Amino acid sequence: MAKARAVSGRKKRFSVTKKAHWKPVKKTSRAPKRIIVKAKKIIIDTNKLLKMEESVKFVTDVAGDKGLEIFKYLTNKGEMEENKLARALRFERANAIRKYLYRLYSKGLVSYIKTRKGSKSWYTYYWSANIQRLIFLIRESYEDEIKQTRKSIELNKAEDFYVCGTCNRRYDINKALQNDFRCPYCGSVLGHLEQSQMLQDKQSRIDFLNSKIAKLLKLVKEK
Repeated sequence: MAKARAVSGRKKRFSVTKKAHWKPVKKTSRAPKRIIVKAKKIIIDTNKLLKMEESVKFVTDVAGDKGLEIFKYLTNKGEMEENKLARALRFERANAIRKYLYRLYSKGLVSYIKTRKGSKSWYTYYWSANIQRLIFLIRESYEDEIKQTRKSIELNKAEDFYVCGTCNRRYDINKALQNDFRCPYCGSVLGHLEQSQMLQDKQSRIDFLNSKIAKLLKLVKEK
């Protein structure tokens, strides 16, 4: 009987231990807040831009007078199918206008999309002008000249220059010595060029180019 009680006692002791039931903690995941940023609309005064001397010169240098005419037309009319564009500008066929479009395209001044109906049909090209690209290219040319002029100022501070009073050609000290301080083109005696005046002229050029950039940026507004 004592043995039986001992066994039952052990059973009783072990029966009091209970297994713990762990419940997984649910993680509450919050979706990140979506921040919606409205894109600003850029408005460009295209009429003033296309009348600027530098705009006309830049586009004409890229694609000639015909290219300028095409660029202006696309700027005013918007995207246009290639054949329709050729007819509007009185080109004989689309092939005749493509060489001007490709010249403009090489500088990013125009872009195109092509579509076709069915697998056997020809592609149809739609062209549009990139007026913002023109502003960027002109501004870039100004900034490049400003950069080069500043480098020239630093070089001129360390060098001595002479100028011909007849043909206005400029020579550094080495070139002047080689020609006995005479202009190799007209034979006139070279005069010493005052650095202060030369540096002032270069700084005036930088100020002028910065004013041109400011004038260009006034044509662009964000809405």
